[in-house]
Amino acid sequence: MSDITVVSLIFAAIFAGIISEKLDKTILVLIGASIIVGCGYLHFEEAMHSIDFDTVILLLGMMLLVDSLRDLQIFDWVALKLGIMSRGNPVLIFLMFSIATATLSAFLDNVTTVLIIAPLIIQLTRGIGLPVKPFLFSVIFLSNIGGAATLIGDPPNILIGSQVKSLTFASFLQYLSFPVIVSAIAVLVMIKRAKRDVIKPRNSNFDWLFMSSLMLEQMKRELDELHIPKAVFVKSMAIFLLVIIGFFLHSVTHLPPAVVAISGATLMMLVFHKELDPHHLIPKIEWPTLVFFSGLFVVVGAMEHVGVLDVIAHELVGVTDNFFIMLMIIIWSSAILSAVVDNIPFVAVMIPILKDLINSPQFADNPKTGLVWWALALGACFGGNGSMIGASANVVSCAIAKSKGIDIGFKEFIKEALPITLASIIISSLYIAVLYYY
Repeated sequence: MSDITVVSLIFAAIFAGIISEKLDKTILVLIGASIIVGCGYLHFEEAMHSIDFDTVILLLGMMLLVDSLRDLQIFDWVALKLGIMSRGNPVLIFLMFSIATATLSAFLDNVTTVLIIAPLIIQLTRGIGLPVKPFLFSVIFLSNIGGAATLIGDPPNILIGSQVKSLTFASFLQYLSFPVIVSAIAVLVMIKRAKRDVIKPRNSNFDWLFMSSLMLEQMKRELDELHIPKAVFVKSMAIFLLVIIGFFLHSVTHLPPAVVAISGATLMMLVFHKELDPHHLIPKIEWPTLVFFSGLFVVVGAMEHVGVLDVIAHELVGVTDNFFIMLMIIIWSSAILSAVVDNIPFVAVMIPILKDLINSPQFADNPKTGLVWWALALGACFGGNGSMIGASANVVSCAIAKSKGIDIGFKEFIKEALPITLASIIISSLYIAVLYYY
């Protein structure tokens, strides 16, 4: 068999293994990378060169930064404050927690966001006698939509932003904030209309008022027990804000996002060296995720080295010479695949393919070729809402719900998710169409 065939089969086996969930995805990519290097399809030096350390270090820096804020209990404070501000009003709970989820997901990873928000939304809605699921679904869907807004919001965006050097943190916000905001509003309207009997004021209901007052008192006690000094809150938020500003100033400082993130994490640990123990903090880093990305880069590097990606790019160019149709193929195929499989391997493979595509003779002179990255990002991020396994945030949220005695079935999830996903992808397609033609 040719090198192209063997490496393609290795990647297909990894992909199939990830879908089957028989083995952890980190183990699968390590097996694949080991076979590739061990059999000489990629030399060790080439394998090391194929790892995008910008992506790995950016992830590491953000993990350290987020874990530091979590250990300082900043997120607990924010979540409880939101609960108290909602005053137990179902409409305010729905709007405030949904907006907070989308906003947090733009700057934190989605799993961290739902780990912060989901337990409190379950506690709050149950405590005042509301059905949990409408509010929890809103949190899940908004976490995936909000994550699409920035370079650091979702792993597909991190991959795209790290490997396409012309894209900056500001350009992600410039091009993706509009479809994210419109899609978020559409989701809120759709859920509010579908659950109008639940998400409505209940000021005249005495039982509800009594339960709300009890729940709010409990939250106030929990907030008082946190004992977060004002100086800790202000300094930690200032450091986090400095990191975000650092991302924005890339065009001025020319510092890669990875350097900004790891510097911010280091500064956080330095300023709070008494509160944060590195021996406690560093083991909490998601090392399997970093190893997964590294192994995946080796596999994709081998596919590029032996010519697999060139073949795919050539076949893709042959599908159509209409670049707008190509953009629609990218956004819809990304969304469909992201709904049923892990979108990280898909995006990792698509990036070099799309680089070849936009440099092909057919499309090289087209001034709109940069739109492929926004089509890929929107499709991959929004498509994650399509099923229970479409995004890590979905899996984690459903697991949290199950641990609290709330069972969300696969079919039930799809029933709720399908209209939301279709609406957001249609909005994204129209947005890409406007950018292309105007």
